[in-house]
Amino acid sequence: MDNSELINQKGFREIPFSRLSLSVQHEKLLKRISRLNSTHTNQIPENIGGILDLDTHEFSKMPAIGKSYVDSLISLKNELLNDNTENLTGDEEVKPLVGYSDTSSKFSIIPSSLSELHLNYQYLKKHDVKLIEKLEKLYGSLGIGDILDCNVHELKGEKGLAFGEKHSTALKQLQDLIREEIIFMIESANKLPIVQARLLVSSQIKYYEMSKIDEILIEDIETYLWSLDEKQQDIALFRWGFNQDNETLEEVGERHGLTRERVRQLEKKINSYLPLHFRIHPKVLWANIRENMEADLTVALPYLAQCFEKEKLFYSFIEVACQIKKGSLVEITLPKVKSRLLDSFFCLNPSPVMHNTVVEELTSEFGYSRAVAQITIRKLVELGSVRITNDGIEPQNMSNKEAVAHVLAFHSGGLPWKDVAKIANTKSYAKHINEDRLTHGFNDSDYIYMCGKGVYRNLMFLDLGGVDFKSIMKHILDYFEFHEIEALNLHDYYHRTLNESDFIEYFTLRHIVRTYGEEFGVYFNGKSGVDNVSLNKVSEKVTQWDVVVQVLNQANGAMTIHEIAERLRSKSTRHARYYLHVLMEENKVVRIDNLMYSTPEKVFKDINENEILYIIKKLMSSTNKIVESDVFRVHVNHELNLSYSKYFYAALVAFNLKELGWYRANNFISNKPLSYKNLINVYKSVCQQPLSNSENILRVREILWLTDSVAGNALQQWKWLLKQ
Repeated sequence: MDNSELINQKGFREIPFSRLSLSVQHEKLLKRISRLNSTHTNQIPENIGGILDLDTHEFSKMPAIGKSYVDSLISLKNELLNDNTENLTGDEEVKPLVGYSDTSSKFSIIPSSLSELHLNYQYLKKHDVKLIEKLEKLYGSLGIGDILDCNVHELKGEKGLAFGEKHSTALKQLQDLIREEIIFMIESANKLPIVQARLLVSSQIKYYEMSKIDEILIEDIETYLWSLDEKQQDIALFRWGFNQDNETLEEVGERHGLTRERVRQLEKKINSYLPLHFRIHPKVLWANIRENMEADLTVALPYLAQCFEKEKLFYSFIEVACQIKKGSLVEITLPKVKSRLLDSFFCLNPSPVMHNTVVEELTSEFGYSRAVAQITIRKLVELGSVRITNDGIEPQNMSNKEAVAHVLAFHSGGLPWKDVAKIANTKSYAKHINEDRLTHGFNDSDYIYMCGKGVYRNLMFLDLGGVDFKSIMKHILDYFEFHEIEALNLHDYYHRTLNESDFIEYFTLRHIVRTYGEEFGVYFNGKSGVDNVSLNKVSEKVTQWDVVVQVLNQANGAMTIHEIAERLRSKSTRHARYYLHVLMEENKVVRIDNLMYSTPEKVFKDINENEILYIIKKLMSSTNKIVESDVFRVHVNHELNLSYSKYFYAALVAFNLKELGWYRANNFISNKPLSYKNLINVYKSVCQQPLSNSENILRVREILWLTDSVAGNALQQWKWLLKQ
């Protein structure tokens, strides 16, 4: 096949950027094209065909494209057309190109799975390790592709005596070994058992039997220890407490005549090289451990655990092996669980709730892994916050207002307050609610409202989607102005103006004015059974918004709505919730999970934003549907081994929305303008009562990309609304 035929072959032209292993110069070009695509409507296909079809003159006119990028485009086109296409044959639609006879070649196609490969130092000779250390001193951290791209002739020219003939020979030999290993892996379909791992290990997340991981860890640790000199061995064994008494830096230093700092330096190097000698990559090891947290790790990894006298030393060693932050494993195995963690969930869900549904709630709303969710549920049982029955999980010992909301989650039409109190006490949802006198659990709740005289209803059953708050408040303010008054009885106002505006039921109006009126300068007072409304000529709305942002910026960590409300003049959680909603729309506040809030400057400070957004961009480019942000949580947490909630990812996208060119409404993200505001809007639009649950969810999934847990929960809420 000649070049002209090859470049028109569909398989060749559709090879994406991610499958190309290029020089640093050409990688920069591809990254620039990707950035242009994220900010411009005229898209350049991110594949070989896109490069070949890109007009050089038109490319030079694009923003931030200088001569170096144009020259890079020309050279890459020439390389694609002339230098390496001879390695593709007609019957190989997309074949990995490896093992070139010309080791100076700058262009190769590597399967995406191979781009995640890393060297296993256990199979390297000492001079290979020294070679890599030397290359990293010259160039920084190196991957497999970087090592294959190294050109011995260029290295000699660039570095002179710093890279001599001995190193050149060693580099060629290492490159040949890597290519041979890649070919072997391709031939075996990259499905080698973990025990047969050789020169290369993969960081692609896969799950293995813990007994097998236990076995290879013991073998690989012993192999690594034998590769160390006597002093290094001693430091490793006694600092880890591995079949030895654990010693402090000072104690080890005394025996070897070393300072504390010198021992620390040696230990740091020993620990950094340890995971490089494993047949399982640290990222994969950590993923497997996280998924098995619901079991006792000392039981799951018995051979390794037996090497340590104390459980804490065992966990500390795993942190070193997984290259994770010190103490992070303890946070998972022994999490600090807030006793009322699930109360807000039960305010909107009748119980008992299936065990798996609660697990899904914790993974989706808080970013927990399933294992951590299981541990959390057990802890909540110990704390007396929930109980597990044959039918599922039920809350207990909630505060009055949460218990009241939970009772009302069973009754779409509402209940008299005495009935609510009796049910809450009988079922032990609350410690005790007074059944003779109306208590604070009814009048200061964010979850319920008065729907009749002495009757209360859960707000989940009140649909305010089509209500124009601004229009209602304007009508009230105009009424004040026209009658030249500063106070009125809301019930009297309602009946006097019944024909002047769109019909709205009185108790719905009462709830709206009571909850949102202050933001418009309308103040509600419902004490003594009289619903009075008055004006306050000095609006404190802006000041209160500023207070919220200031409080969050000054806090040591994230804060709950209740903590924020305590800092407001009104002390109202309703007002705090409203301020937070508006501030989140303005990207001044970030919702971290179901409970916690902070500012973007603090939340996004220490994350790898580009790495996360790269995965989200791939997800968005793969669909034309609206994406519910829990999808980001599932994919990003899995791929990067993170533990963020869907709210975190929705906030990160919102913070970068203008640059990304997408559209957002609540937790919905879309490539095109949105016609739906939330999940219930979608369900109301497409679901039908006669259809089964699965049929209705299939209808929803024609519009939305959403996870099973979100789909199921929204379906339940839609059904409850139908019962009104």
